Amino acid sequence: GDGELTDMDEVSTKLDLARAYIDMGDPDGARSILDEVIEEGSDDQKDEARGIMEQIA
Repeated sequence: GDGELTDMDEVSTKLDLARAYIDMGDPDGARSILDEVIEEGSDDQKDEARGIMEQIA
């Protein structure tokens, strides 16, 4: 119904969360979230997640 998070909204929230983990100095936490994004996200979101991964690799 209305007001429920769609999968894409959920994935974009995970991308924000991953960035927050990186800002807090927790690349491992970010990496596990980004792994989920790469499994669940759209192609654009997967590209974005991979780009963030490269920053913390």
